[in-house]
Amino acid sequence: MAGGSALSRRQVLFGGVLLLASSRPRVISATPGDPPVIDPEVRAAVARGPTRVLVALALPPPSASDTNPRTTAIASVRQIALARLAGTGYRLVRQYETVPLIALEIGPDALRALEAMGDLVSRVRLDQALPPPMPR
Repeated sequence: MAGGSALSRRQVLFGGVLLLASSRPRVISATPGDPPVIDPEVRAAVARGPTRVLVALALPPPSASDTNPRTTAIASVRQIALARLAGTGYRLVRQYETVPLIALEIGPDALRALEAMGDLVSRVRLDQALPPPMPR
């Protein structure tokens, strides 16, 4: 009976570990050239009409000659991405100098263009207001 009880505890412990591991937020990383991760909610929203999204830019490794490599890289990647979106249904909502994100309003053709920018874009997700965190 003790052997069966120990096995049951192990199974419960293993199940708990699996549950914890599956409930943790996942970090999405991409290597340059991989297609960007497009959140499913983005596709559904774009199918209904113009949608505000946050586009995470994929930054190249910093150059030793830059005095401020991060902001230079962000500006460069942003400029190239926006140039590639020319002629599609998009509107620049906001750009950031120190964070590799751009906020856009996009239509289906702009989403297709973003999907083809694996060298510049790592992820596209809905731009939505989140409630402030509750105090503990």
